[in-house]
Amino acid sequence: MTPNPTNKSFLSNNKYQFVIDRLPNVVFFLQSVNIPNITLGTVVTPNPYVQLQTPSNQLIFESLTLNYIVDENMESWFEIYNWMMNLGNPESTNKIGSLTRTPGARNSITSDASLLIKTNSNNSNIKITFFDIFPTDLGGIQLTSTEGQDFLSSTITFTYNYYKAQKI
Repeated sequence: MTPNPTNKSFLSNNKYQFVIDRLPNVVFFLQSVNIPNITLGTVVTPNPYVQLQTPSNQLIFESLTLNYIVDENMESWFEIYNWMMNLGNPESTNKIGSLTRTPGARNSITSDASLLIKTNSNNSNIKITFFDIFPTDLGGIQLTSTEGQDFLSSTITFTYNYYKAQKI
């Protein structure tokens, strides 16, 4: 006899909360976030008959991508812009600007972030923690006077060391 699942509810695509203290405007206007792919590398061992593949000990984590609405004062956009400008400072050799190397500080070079996935009753069920994230791509914003008035959005791509998923 095949065992049946104990929870037969489906995961909803709009039951989540993204948490990163240093980006309150991005978090407020967030529209979507992905759970990135994880790839486990392989090691090929030569053999006279067939190449044997075994799992390696290295995981590769895909980038974390967020899509958010840009507010009228562009505060959500400036939160990322300022972080990136401090990291890549084009006007100085000081590549961290006003940032600090102190882990956990609001103005640290990197930050930790959490994605809380919720049940259909809106209770947090899964927590995915991203360690040492930093922005690597701030999407462009297309301004136009030829189309109807739409709310503008943009994307942010983060790199991080790894993430850890756990049931709450």
